[in-house]
Amino acid sequence: MTANVTKLEENKVRLDIEVTPETVRQGVEAKIRELGRQVRVPGFRPGKAPRRVIENRLGRDYIYMEALQDQLPGWYSQAVVETDLRPIDQPEIHFDDPLDEEEGFKFSATVEVRPEANLGDYKGVEVPRRETEVSEDEVGASMEELRGQFATLAAVEERPAEQGDFVILDFSGERLTGGPLEGADAEDYMLEIGRGELLPDFEENIVGMNAGGRKQFGVTFPLDYNEESLRGESVLFNVHVKEIKERDLPPLDDEFVKEASEFEALDELRAAMREQLEAAAEQRVDGEFRERVLDVVAEGAEVDVPDVMVHEKAHEMVDSFERSIRSQGMEPEEYYQIAGTNHHEFEERVSPDAEDTVKKELVLDAVAAAEEIAADEDEVMHEIGHLAEDSERSVEEIAQTLRNNGTYSMLEEEISRQKALDFLVENAVPVPMPEEEAEETEEETEDEESVEEPVEAMAGATENDEREEQE
Repeated sequence: MTANVTKLEENKVRLDIEVTPETVRQGVEAKIRELGRQVRVPGFRPGKAPRRVIENRLGRDYIYMEALQDQLPGWYSQAVVETDLRPIDQPEIHFDDPLDEEEGFKFSATVEVRPEANLGDYKGVEVPRRETEVSEDEVGASMEELRGQFATLAAVEERPAEQGDFVILDFSGERLTGGPLEGADAEDYMLEIGRGELLPDFEENIVGMNAGGRKQFGVTFPLDYNEESLRGESVLFNVHVKEIKERDLPPLDDEFVKEASEFEALDELRAAMREQLEAAAEQRVDGEFRERVLDVVAEGAEVDVPDVMVHEKAHEMVDSFERSIRSQGMEPEEYYQIAGTNHHEFEERVSPDAEDTVKKELVLDAVAAAEEIAADEDEVMHEIGHLAEDSERSVEEIAQTLRNNGTYSMLEEEISRQKALDFLVENAVPVPMPEEEAEETEEETEDEESVEEPVEAMAGATENDEREEQE
């Protein structure tokens, strides 16, 4: 087989492929053997009828058509491998002449391939880097968080409920327009006031109530509320506060330190807390800098991102998100209903991010090619070793499976991209980041770290049950 590549417009190429007579003959004979096992021919056992008899019974044109249908995908795939093409869509196949065991077979395949990025400056680029700094307030907050983990709940009898209290209550709700309100009734519900489990107006009405007190009040759901049927709806709640509890924090002293940690003194724990916070801050800043380096290099590169790659990446991103949702005990359809969207709309929403991701992948591929960066077998097997940790199969068995289903090369590609990014970071020049920009970056990082909180909040009822069990 021979294959020649001709570049067409944009990212399209035409593969002109010529299959040898011997290869065509092998394909036809394989099809005849298969048909011979399927067709009943009087006087012959299945699979024993000679070729001439099979041809007379089925017709040569039919046999050639079936053989071509079987062999064409393999011939195309072989040509793609031999020419090192990276198709991103299905090919358009064209041929003028039928199969010929004497002359061979010629066909062309027009296909869109992965584009190559034209790199700008990618070595020695100046990239702002935020300074790492841990304040005393941050250390103190971590110490208080540790105290909170060892806190107990003490009953409150001589004062009304305040922000931060835990209130055990019964409540029921009904629409002011009439009719039941599904999910608006609860008994022995433990509410941490100020945590944001329920509507802010609801929690504000609990503040000031005493244990044993009853209250009736109205709450109007916001117009952007997740549940569409409740948007703008006014609801009348009847509430009975049964108990009020407050956190009883242990004293922050050496005795607490011995109980809560491996240290003996408060100063030792505080120093360890600072060290942990500084290490975490350094890791965050390193991650930010890594992303910024790629942003800068990608901005300086020229590449036309094909729509088909954007659609495929958006589909991958949504699939990954839905798997994450399921791992948290929620079906994607349930999430979409609460969020007021659907799978298709969500896929459209992530398309800009998908396009940005694809562009950066193409840029990293170009850097890897320019610097002759590639994944070696040891690196690939090391990554597969991580997969084998939670499997009963050996590393080699998993590797063979990945080779068979085509994902081994994808793993190689991902490793080479990470190595290309390592190269960019090592060759970048960090420069001080303006204070205002640094503050904005830190806020963005905090927002990204809490991106899963809406999903976790939807599981609030489960968390409430768990706290009750602990009591």
